[in-house]
Amino acid sequence: MPFVQPYIPSKQADYDTWLANFEALIAATPAAYGLTAGEAASITAAYATWHAAYLLVTSPTTKTATTVAAKDVERLLSLAVARVYAVQISLNPGVTSYDKIAVGVNPRTSVPAPIAAPVTAPDVSVQSAIPLTLYMRFRDPMSSPKVKAKPYGVTRCQLFGMTSATAIVDPLLLPWVLDATKSPFDLSFDAASAGKRFYYSGRWVVRTGLASPFSAVGSFIVP
Repeated sequence: MPFVQPYIPSKQADYDTWLANFEALIAATPAAYGLTAGEAASITAAYATWHAAYLLVTSPTTKTATTVAAKDVERLLSLAVARVYAVQISLNPGVTSYDKIAVGVNPRTSVPAPIAAPVTAPDVSVQSAIPLTLYMRFRDPMSSPKVKAKPYGVTRCQLFGMTSATAIVDPLLLPWVLDATKSPFDLSFDAASAGKRFYYSGRWVVRTGLASPFSAVGSFIVP
């Protein structure tokens, strides 16, 4: 993988999301990122102060010249903390590429590493539904809920499913339905499927074709 700088978004909304994920994952398991509990606490404090200042400028009732100026100061202060640890994590050979990508930092290495199949399955669920259409989503259960990115090396989530009058618990019994590259995605049914229970499962696939385990089988009544 080429030598790249840690990715820290320039837009303040994206920065808030990035820093929230950065803080949440490190606070949960600081050792996985080569950090101590004290260092994780400093990141948490920096995020909390920044986020509070940022929220004030997102509402017309509290957005003033004073709150905007305070937000700009807190961005610089929080960035000074986050950047130090982002670079440290990026350069740490003891932190896996998977964890670096998950926390929002680009791995720095000139030696390409083979992309292995993910060891965890995607979290696949129905987000909403309208007649004969399910709007489904997938996410990496190992990342913060705010993160929409797929795991490192993953190109798509394969969905398997079918309607059935009897319960299905083995994902190997489900036929392939589609490959989803973005979440959420929609799944359409014919009129004959209305009122039937649809069973589904998903798995990650990396660009080399290797696949993760299947997720647990879920189900939903087709409206």
